[in-house]
Formats: sequence, structure tokens, C-alpha cells
Amino acid sequence: MLRTDGAVLVADPWLEGTILDGAWRLVDESSSNAALVELLNGAGVPVYIWCSRATPDRFSSAFMRLFRTQFRGIATFLYRPGRDLRIGEELRRHRLPLAECPDGATVTLAGDLRLTALASGDGDSACLISCRGRHILNLGERALPTAAACQGAAARIRQAAPRIDLLLSGFGGLGWCGNPESFALREAAAGAAAERLAVQAECFRPQLVVPIASFARPARADNAWLHGGRLAPAELLEHPRLEALRGVLRFLMPGVTVDLQRDTPAGLACAHALALDHWSACWQARPPPLPRPPRASPGELKAAFARYRERAGAALHALPWLLETAGLLRPLLVYLPDLRQNVALSYRDGFRLRPARGGTASTAHVALFSGTLLQLLRTDDGFDKVYAGGCFQTLRRSGLSVFGRFFLPQRMTRRGVDRRRPLAVAAYLWHALKSRTVRTARRLQAAR
Repeated sequence: MLRTDGAVLVADPWLEGTILDGAWRLVDESSSNAALVELLNGAGVPVYIWCSRATPDRFSSAFMRLFRTQFRGIATFLYRPGRDLRIGEELRRHRLPLAECPDGATVTLAGDLRLTALASGDGDSACLISCRGRHILNLGERALPTAAACQGAAARIRQAAPRIDLLLSGFGGLGWCGNPESFALREAAAGAAAERLAVQAECFRPQLVVPIASFARPARADNAWLHGGRLAPAELLEHPRLEALRGVLRFLMPGVTVDLQRDTPAGLACAHALALDHWSACWQARPPPLPRPPRASPGELKAAFARYRERAGAALHALPWLLETAGLLRPLLVYLPDLRQNVALSYRDGFRLRPARGGTASTAHVALFSGTLLQLLRTDDGFDKVYAGGCFQTLRRSGLSVFGRFFLPQRMTRRGVDRRRPLAVAAYLWHALKSRTVRTARRLQAAR
């Protein structure tokens, strides 16, 4: 949250509760939606809320509902329109006042408070905030993740900001990162997060770096292994790649205030030490796992998949059937460990039970519990939620890619890419095919 004399700006508020069907929870659960809304009610100035993406860790529906009913002042929700059409639709669905921030355009909010939205990757956004000669670059969890992405945005950022006083960036993402035995994969992901933070700092040379957007942990028994290998704040600070940043990188506790006109990294050393102790205690805590969705019967799953096929057909005509017939999508084989049952999902042939040899997975692509599969089929963003929640395991080397491609139609319609926008459909399929080709080429090169 940024306060100026004339406004308050809040970015991506997720302050309480679990997300993704209980798959992730906050590491520190001391904050609340009600406390923030009360604080904003007492601010006495216009309130702006920046929403970088329509995902639950950045767009909390619980906060939006409470804000709409309890906030008594003047507020505007800000977002960048782009390829992902969900965020504008979600804000309108909640009947919230909103304003678009086009990519690269500097928008004046109040007085000399300005915000510049910057596109990053497939639907993500960064934002540059400027006020009273100070400049904050907020990259959130995963905006500008590579040196190439940073260099590509650097010229535009330098035009609006001669220097970066504060860089806000994540050091670990939410999402699937291997099976329980894939500890090396999670270690590599943690190393990549440190590398990302290092290249961002090397490119933008901020006066102060504060890590954000990564203070969450997997919360269910069927994804608890994802916490292993993630870097705690103290471990991140000791990473060799960040040695040059130790003088400017500062962790902070919830509620701490920084005055960019006066505070320096040296002056924040005491708050930083307290924050490291606080986050270390939070990281080491082991709260009891939350329950996964209730078990579903094969009949419920069959009916849910029939409705899913109907929705996909209504949104995209026969495109899913054609993609599977052409071999661009493959039927998905799923093992349900709680039912000891294999099922096959196909846009052409529907839902079929497959024998499980001795109650094992046999040749399935992925394994997930029946209640999770039911939620995936019933909700419009089911695949995105299951993938970000990490509540599944892959059973073949090709399992993850087959799983993701099979639910491509769901992801397309969730982003507003349907038969009403044929050009957008073509562009989305082209990007998906190009990404697949690049991944295949990399695997072949690695095999050589």
C-alpha cells in the first residue's frame, strides 16, 4: 500500500483466507480484509486499487465483496487490458468502478501520483508508480522474469523514471513444481527465483529491494510436498547469486512503513533483522493440512464431463473435437487414487472407465483425487486452479503437457477467447502451437 498526501494506492490485495480450493494459505495470517477496509475508510482521500491479474492470489473475491459493501469513500480499480480478458470482466461482475491503464501509458491518479502499466508475458503486468520524484517498480510474483524481458522493458521504464528507488518483486511462485520425489526440480525453481531477482536488480539498479508476493505455503495434504525446497527469506538472502544485493535487499514485516523521502537500506537494517526472525518462524511452522474436496463418484464425474464438453462445444463449436482428431490434443488418462480407478477423458468419445491393474495407475498421464477432478470439470477456471494449486502428480514424462493441452479449450474460453472472437482464437492457438514447438526443440537439443 502506498500513501501520498492526496491518495492511497493498494496493489493486489490478498489478506486472508485460503485460495484455490484450500490449496494455498498465507504464511502470516495476521492481516484481514476488514482491517484494510477500515483503514481505507479513515484515509480521507481517493483510493486506487491496482489489479495485475485475475488470479486468486492477486484478485481476492472475498476482498472485492467486502470492499463493495463496506467502503464508504471514492475508489477506482485499475487494470491493464490485454490478451487475458478476465480481469476487466471480473471487476465489472463485482460492479466496481474501474479504469483501464493501457500498456506503456502513464496515467495520472491524484496530484503527481502516476502509474504506468507494463505488459509482461502471457497476461501478466508490472507497474511503475511515480510520486514526488520517487519511483517504485512493482513486478509482483513473476513479471519481467528474465534478463531479456527486463532489457526489453528497460527503455520504456527509463523514459518514465530516471532511477528506481524501490523494487518490489517475488522470490517464489504458486503452482505445481514436481511430484513428491522431485526435490531437485523444486531446488532448481528456487535457484531460478533467486536468479530472477538478481537480473531484475542488475538491470534496474534500485536503491532498495523489498521481496513481496511469495509469502504463501501449500496447505493441503495432496500438495504439502511443494513447500520442500522453497527458499525461506534467510536462505534467499544467503544465496550466492544475491551477494551483491545484501546491502540493499530488505525484508519487512506486515504493517511496517517505509518513507521513501527519508529511509535508506541502512536505516531499515533493524526492521530487516526483525522481519527475518518473523518470517523464519512462519516458515518453520507446520499448521495441520486442510481437507481436500470430498470424494466424487464415477457417475458424478461422468455427468460433470458431459456438461464440460457441452460448454466447450458451445463456446468453440467443434474446435475441441477437431483438435483431438488432428492429434493436437490427446485423450487424457487420469488415475483416481481414492477410487483406485483409471478414467479416460476425450472430446470425441466422452468419459470412459479404464481398468486399474491391481489398483495402480497403469498408463495414466496424471493422478489426482476424484473431488479435485470434479472441481476441475465444474468450474470455468478448473485447470488453472488445479495447476496453481499443485494438487496432482504426473505419471509419465509427457503427462504434464498432455494434461495442459487437453484443457486448452477451457483456458481459452476462461480468457474470453471463444467463437465470438475468431481472430483471437487463431492467435491463441498460434501462440500455443509455437510454444509447444519451442519446448519440443529444446527437449531434442537436450537429448543430443
